[in-house]
Amino acid sequence: MHCKDSMKTVAYALLAGLIGFGNSGIGYAQEDHEKLAEQHLKKAIESGRKGNAKEVAHHTEEARKQLIEQNKEHPYAHPIVPIYGEKQKAEHDEATFEEMAKAISAAKQGNAEEAGEAARRAYIHLKQKEQSK
Repeated sequence: MHCKDSMKTVAYALLAGLIGFGNSGIGYAQEDHEKLAEQHLKKAIESGRKGNAKEVAHHTEEARKQLIEQNKEHPYAHPIVPIYGEKQKAEHDEATFEEMAKAISAAKQGNAEEAGEAARRAYIHLKQKEQSK
């Protein structure tokens, strides 16, 4: 009996370790997606300053893809009846996607300056989301 109990304990410890290891990987993946999105938004902002609408669209779309992947791994729940300020991460997340859509739209119309400004606002919302509750 004693041997059987210790084997169960070892098995449970291994299982707990694997679960903990798996969860830590999700956190790193989420951070990687955010960092990549930030980098692409910075490049989009710079491209807007340089007047390159095509690059603004490209980098903003890449940032959007990274944030979609992050949201698949860690979705933010939206309340049924939205109360402003209750779900700060979700609000900034939504605002980030809205600004990215504006940046992509403006870039496709050839307005690099306006697109870069929308990418800048998206970047600000992304940073605020990271700092929110």
